[in-house]
Amino acid sequence: MIKFIFIRHGLTLDNESMKLSGFIDSKLSDTGKNQVKKTSIRLKDEKIDLIYSSPLKRAINTAKEISKTNNIDINICDEFKEMNFGDFEGLTFKEIEYNHKEEYERLKNESFKYNFPNGENMIGFHDRIAKKIDDIIKTQDDKTVLIVSHAGVIRACLSHLINKDHAFHWNFKIDNCSMTIVEVVDNFSVIHNLNNTEHLR
Repeated sequence: MIKFIFIRHGLTLDNESMKLSGFIDSKLSDTGKNQVKKTSIRLKDEKIDLIYSSPLKRAINTAKEISKTNNIDINICDEFKEMNFGDFEGLTFKEIEYNHKEEYERLKNESFKYNFPNGENMIGFHDRIAKKIDDIIKTQDDKTVLIVSHAGVIRACLSHLINKDHAFHWNFKIDNCSMTIVEVVDNFSVIHNLNNTEHLR
């Protein structure tokens, strides 16, 4: 059995402004920093064997706070970066709709197959994450693995673990600094906790 604990990074300035923030490094807001502290306290007594983090600062800063209380090194993992929104990084969907009407229509119509200009599409994004999750399952049996990452990444992980593809991506709500726990036994995944934010109250 392997136990995954997924933590989304704390609230960022771009999150507050509803801007697409994939590969760009948006800073944690004051609210986000407070969320991170509460999350580290919640995980203080949790048995954790390994910590993986996206290389983006909002995730690393969240992981560092958790690793301090658990005294565990952080494994930086490029595969757990958020989706690359390419030319639309830092824009809101309203701005895209207003200034890039044709691309906005393509985004709506093509769904998972839509490729952001100079960025990724959802299928390729899902595949890079799924390969890494499968690798962790193969090599870290009987471990508790904490992954600090992004909403899109955690959704992709859950869809892959439950259905082995990207189809359920949008069925999961993942809030900032939420905790989601999944146990995998013989390639069968069970969600024990989903988008839990009780520790932030």
